[in-house]
Amino acid sequence: MSFEVQNLNFSHDNSFLIKDLSFIINNKEIGYVVGDSGSGKSSLFNIIAGLIKPNSGEIICNGVYFNNPTTFLAPENRNIGYVFQDFGLFPHINVKKNITYAAIKDEKYLDNLLKSLNLKEHIEKMPFELSGGQQQRVSIARAIMRNPSLLILDEPFSNLDTVNTNNVIKLITNEINLMEIPCLIATHDHARLESFDKVKKVIL
Repeated sequence: MSFEVQNLNFSHDNSFLIKDLSFIINNKEIGYVVGDSGSGKSSLFNIIAGLIKPNSGEIICNGVYFNNPTTFLAPENRNIGYVFQDFGLFPHINVKKNITYAAIKDEKYLDNLLKSLNLKEHIEKMPFELSGGQQQRVSIARAIMRNPSLLILDEPFSNLDTVNTNNVIKLITNEINLMEIPCLIATHDHARLESFDKVKKVIL
């Protein structure tokens, strides 16, 4: 099974930001989205997540149509784990409640995830009490706890030091293999992608 984008088009300010984009990412693979700043990487992720409607094209995840000429699946029905550039944490609830919001995986899984991401001591803190790197790791944990069919990570290493970056890479590799799902990553830290086993480039 796989994640597919076929002939995707999206226009912004009367010009096409994404034009005739097609690619396939198999389960257990990383799709590395390449493009200059402003080329549409975040827009592509938002389209896949259902937060923006494309002009045309098809998006299919393991046989389920997210978009086609007659279908638009609501964001809450796409089962996507999405790590936003700005983290997207709920400011009024603590770390644990953020991570377990809409979670499917159990408490034992949560405990192991907190250890892997060095978050156990921060579990009762509010988002404003965390550093940027800690908030980023909370967002990654929340995405994984959803047991998603697709994992999307927009600049997931931007606020992480070397140790935590390596931990996140190891975690993502393990999780997409265990869950047997595809993953899409946009990052300026190109060297980090060499740490992943199966990487396929998607050029915007």
